[in-house]
Amino acid sequence: MSKPQPLLAAALALAVWTPLACQPDQPNASASSGSDATSSTTFTTQSTGTTTEGPTTQPTTSTSGEPTTGPASTTTGDETTETGDPTTGDPTTGQATTAAETDVDTSATTGDPEPFVLYLDPGGDDANSGLTPADALVTLARAQEILFDHAPQADVEIRIAQGTYLGQSVTWTYHHEDFRTSLMPSDYEVGDGINDIAGRPVFDGQGQAVLLTLDVGGGTTTNLEFIYLQVQHYLAYGLLFRGDRNDLASGYNRGNRVFGLMFRNIGSLHADGEKGYGALDLVNSRDNDIRNNHFIDIENDAQTAGLMHGVYLAHYSSGNDIAGNRFVDISGDPIRVRDGSDNNRIEINTFERTGVQAFYSDWYCDPELNPNCTKPGGECPSWENEFRDNTLKCGYDNADLSTFAYLVGAPDYVPPNCPNQFDNDWKRLYTSGNAVECP
Repeated sequence: MSKPQPLLAAALALAVWTPLACQPDQPNASASSGSDATSSTTFTTQSTGTTTEGPTTQPTTSTSGEPTTGPASTTTGDETTETGDPTTGDPTTGQATTAAETDVDTSATTGDPEPFVLYLDPGGDDANSGLTPADALVTLARAQEILFDHAPQADVEIRIAQGTYLGQSVTWTYHHEDFRTSLMPSDYEVGDGINDIAGRPVFDGQGQAVLLTLDVGGGTTTNLEFIYLQVQHYLAYGLLFRGDRNDLASGYNRGNRVFGLMFRNIGSLHADGEKGYGALDLVNSRDNDIRNNHFIDIENDAQTAGLMHGVYLAHYSSGNDIAGNRFVDISGDPIRVRDGSDNNRIEINTFERTGVQAFYSDWYCDPELNPNCTKPGGECPSWENEFRDNTLKCGYDNADLSTFAYLVGAPDYVPPNCPNQFDNDWKRLYTSGNAVECP
């Protein structure tokens, strides 16, 4: 499979974004887009580039699961396209910085009592105990079984020796609300930067759908942490944090952390299969910290290029911090929010050759536009997100790209059966300080 070249810009802009039917976590519809702005309700006045502060207190997530309505669309087979042209605007410029590769992790486990430690090694054996480096396991699946058997009342460290782990995929449910479960390189110590360890252990999916699916809801603090790993050659996702998309009130997981990971070569351009959706995909997963990661070559093939994202925040995935990350060569919009994913902060990231519609796009599946929407009751807009102080270095086709886009309806459109948070003086999005560096 070969990577699309910039000469395919017209095809990517017109053909590639022709979306498929609205299956779970897929985009459709056309865009309203624009520059940094102090309000999401109008695009008639461009920002001066000054900082517009968001609210000092964060409102609680409030989204209805009622059917939605919207502007007319045309549907042919399993494809849906809007009949109108998108509104566009030029991003404003400002100053931004990006976390360096040498930035260190200053987090720590809770420290009391001593952590329960398991060891993985590419030459290990799942018949081993996993309790010492000399008796290491080889799979995350076996490590999880041992955790359930031991049920430690302590932080857990899964120490992973450098090397390559092939074809692994696990549905992860082990967690403790009072203790952290950390997956880390075997030589990692708290405070280490990437240059202080021997390198990132590599999980090569060899075409598997996903490395790890966190499959926990119930309003649970799952405390799962990933530090300095490399995830590559997976089709649909690198990591998937999956709560219950049908339960706003209590279907979420929360409190996870992704630090210093390298997501690379994910999507159907790099793994056999129909399509991928996101290197890091969140479904009703909240209050996570996503920091200092690299998202490189996250790409579907040309037919589904626009469906692939760097970070996909879907179905009430709210209160997440996405900061200091680097996104390079993402065939779809690198940041996608969907369906009541509110109060997320996307700050001080670098985006280079990423996106078809915008660097940040907001979409939800409206059954009035697409009869193939699968979520009972329909979906709603997202609110009170922030996109600030990012560096924007051209779209996927190496051309100018809007800072943000609303892909369903006009910027001030709210489906009648969704809560209209404009009445509460909420905004869809705050932007400021984003620096454009596209020739």
